[in-house]
Amino acid sequence: MTKKISCVWNWLCSRGEIVRPKKNAKEKFQMSIRATAKCRFNAAERLKRQGKFAFFTTTILSLGLIFIPLMQNSGIKLAFSTNVLNTMSIFLAVAVLVYSVVIGTARYEARADKLTQCGDNLKDLSRELDSLKESDVEHIKELEKKYSHLISDTENHTRTDYLAATLEMRRDYTVTGFPRLYKRLSIIFVELFSYIIPLSMLVLEIVFISDMLGISKILTKYFLS
Repeated sequence: MTKKISCVWNWLCSRGEIVRPKKNAKEKFQMSIRATAKCRFNAAERLKRQGKFAFFTTTILSLGLIFIPLMQNSGIKLAFSTNVLNTMSIFLAVAVLVYSVVIGTARYEARADKLTQCGDNLKDLSRELDSLKESDVEHIKELEKKYSHLISDTENHTRTDYLAATLEMRRDYTVTGFPRLYKRLSIIFVELFSYIIPLSMLVLEIVFISDMLGISKILTKYFLS
């Protein structure tokens, strides 16, 4: 019974990560390569998601920018005055312009491709290191120089990319229980935080159009003429 309680406690506190067996220099280097490669892949996926969502946001805002004038010219009775509708159209136009500039400046796809290429090169380096013996000191040092060059040639990953890597690399990191939950929640919080502004704008547009058509009355009391 005591042993079971001890096992549960060790799992909850992630004791397996603390008492992890020691590695030699080659094993530490190989683990570092694998972790960095995984972080690079995670960073690439994160940038792709941000790029797709930025494009989606721009598309929805553009559709709203087109939809509002069409409704004004349709003859349908709308809940807002012409001044309010024109103001919202201007706001959406500026938002679309800003997001178009952001997408162009951020270069999400190009950065993601470069990070993916870096991850692939690191995987090749790991396989090359795997074929060496610990006694091949000179060759290992050459690979260390190559590793330094590869990681310095691309932008660095974020802390959340590393946290995600530690959760996914179960062979190298034994993260369980509360520490695993904490890391997972930290990743989710940071990821969601980067989407707050575009999500807020999308919600505002949807609510405004819904009020405009009389489907809801959330913003109507603030914009009544």
